[in-house]
Amino acid sequence: MNKILEVTDLSVEFKKDKKPFFAVKNVSFSVEEGETIGLAGESGCGKSTLSRAILGIQKKGVTGKINHFSKRPMMVFQDPEGSLNPAKTIGFILEEPLKIKGGMTKEQRKAKVLEMLKLVDLSEDLLDRLPSTLSGGQCQRVCIAAALMQEPKLLIADEPVSALDVTVQSQILKLFEKIKKELKLSVIFISHDLRVIYSLCDRVMIMKDGEIVEQGDKETLYFHPQHEYTKQLMEAAKTKYVKKD
Repeated sequence: MNKILEVTDLSVEFKKDKKPFFAVKNVSFSVEEGETIGLAGESGCGKSTLSRAILGIQKKGVTGKINHFSKRPMMVFQDPEGSLNPAKTIGFILEEPLKIKGGMTKEQRKAKVLEMLKLVDLSEDLLDRLPSTLSGGQCQRVCIAAALMQEPKLLIADEPVSALDVTVQSQILKLFEKIKKELKLSVIFISHDLRVIYSLCDRVMIMKDGEIVEQGDKETLYFHPQHEYTKQLMEAAKTKYVKKD
């Protein structure tokens, strides 16, 4: 497999009460083509700061190396309704990334929008509607379609199902499975829910106080964790980490 992303000794330093502290500290990992990596840890541990640094949104205080071996990744955020411009129609929102990219006729852009709607299981009649008229699940599907419009090879999903009810969560997770297979997409899936990560991811990284304290394939990490913090997370999630029969 080919590498999509390589992060080496990445740190992000902020100042709090005029004193420096590391929101991310000496993080190293890589993502392979078609691989889904779960990033887990409690709120405030540095997961979102790490993702912003990878995307290039966070630049101040960043040291280390971030090597992209494909187009820069796109992001799906936690709050689907808040991520969409409330004054614009779904059709405008989905077509806008293609206008920014350029090189396509109006007819080609429309065809691409319809292709993406089909991919995320939304109907064409939503194009003239505003985000406020859609359900949370529909809004998240629109966000996913918009993120995929420029055909990135890596998608970073930051708590993309936490704002949705359990039934809709399941539907969105199945959608992630579908798109990553059809598009051979790599995904960094950020969540505090270890059960969600287990269902979707190939490998898992556990983050605490800005550091990756443990990482590995999900079976090894879930059933044979080595770090005490990982064991505590498993217990809190009521996930068995003892050896399977």
